[in-house]
Amino acid sequence: MVDLSTLPEEARQAVERLGSVDIVVGIPSDEDGGRIETVARAVSAGLAERCGQYRSAIIHADGGLAGGSRKRLPALSLEDTPLIRVPYELSLVHRLSAPYHGMPGRDVAFRVILTLAHALNVKACVVVAPDVGSHSSGSVGRLLGPVLQDGYDFVAPRYHRHRFDGTIVTGIVYPFTRALYGKRIRQPLGDDFGLSGRLVGDYLRQPVWDTDVARFALNLWITTRATCGGFRVCQAYLGARAHAARDPAIDLSTMLSQILDPLFTDMDRNNAVWQRIRGSEPVPTFGDPLDVDAAPVSANLQRMRESFRLGYQTLDEVWSQILPPTTMLDLKRLSRASDRDLLFPDELWARVLYDFALGHHLRVMAREHLLGALTPLYLGWVASFVTQTESAGADEVDAQVERLCQAFESEKRYLISRWRWPDRFNP
Repeated sequence: MVDLSTLPEEARQAVERLGSVDIVVGIPSDEDGGRIETVARAVSAGLAERCGQYRSAIIHADGGLAGGSRKRLPALSLEDTPLIRVPYELSLVHRLSAPYHGMPGRDVAFRVILTLAHALNVKACVVVAPDVGSHSSGSVGRLLGPVLQDGYDFVAPRYHRHRFDGTIVTGIVYPFTRALYGKRIRQPLGDDFGLSGRLVGDYLRQPVWDTDVARFALNLWITTRATCGGFRVCQAYLGARAHAARDPAIDLSTMLSQILDPLFTDMDRNNAVWQRIRGSEPVPTFGDPLDVDAAPVSANLQRMRESFRLGYQTLDEVWSQILPPTTMLDLKRLSRASDRDLLFPDELWARVLYDFALGHHLRVMAREHLLGALTPLYLGWVASFVTQTESAGADEVDAQVERLCQAFESEKRYLISRWRWPDRFNP
């Protein structure tokens, strides 16, 4: 039995009035109210079209960041679906038992959505990003279907993206998490999810909500917890992911640090799990690739190559504290290669990432310095990837990514050996 006494009054009354529902769709957002209204109406239409036989509710939880929608939301109402509005001032709950006094952020909003979904005893919960162009009314149905009809606990999004968009995911997060946890979830950092009621309860029981894991690595943790917790996982095609494209070389060090620090920290937490896993297996993918255009992305190859070469000249002493001599020799040769021959071998890139993960684990230096030192290496890999795939077709690009992932899997023996016996070799 869920204790509702500490819920915000408005939300508690809504839960008591509804009693229970089959589906909750949550929108965690501090976005402008007009945008939220557009998304909420699209969600309501999708529920009516695809899930009309189920009792549903929509929850908008304000994360409390500047520029939020609190002033405009009172005017928002939907004819087809009950809407529970939880402004940030009313969102400060800690599970259902104690006040939560966290800082504003998406984790606060996400936690409120899970709490209310659990209180409503849902069969399925979908969380969608507030981006107007990131999903149509059909996206909710594509995320709900595998949970309601096929018994899956977690549905990851499968976005359609330009080959040079999201290279951090393509070149690091996807092959890294696939090799670690053995599941081929193509988008481990998605913003849209389908969850079973069982998984909702599991998330709320985990002791992460007052930590930096929830604050800075929520999307990644949502995926890895489902994978490591023994839940049934799958993915669904959602079409193009709308966002402002950027040159991969711009504002990169901060972006890499924000992604890799929690990625490596999560790796520490789950080390007993991933050390037992060998290889990987595909996860079921629902739906067909949607016929939509992905926004093109430009890449300044020469600037990336120069950043890599300059990195070798200025960071070799730092790299030498993280990477073994054989890898440093390979990087030296690569830094002297011509532009067309500056091609990162997949196995070399995998070992570089594994060694940085180990350096992070062993704290060989301040973690912010370690992660910053990876930026020129990443730019060298991106330049190599673009060079190899700029004139390739979609199938050829997929084959290139698959070869990269297989290299991460084959080099995992190297990672495990160094992780278990780090004193056998000290750079």
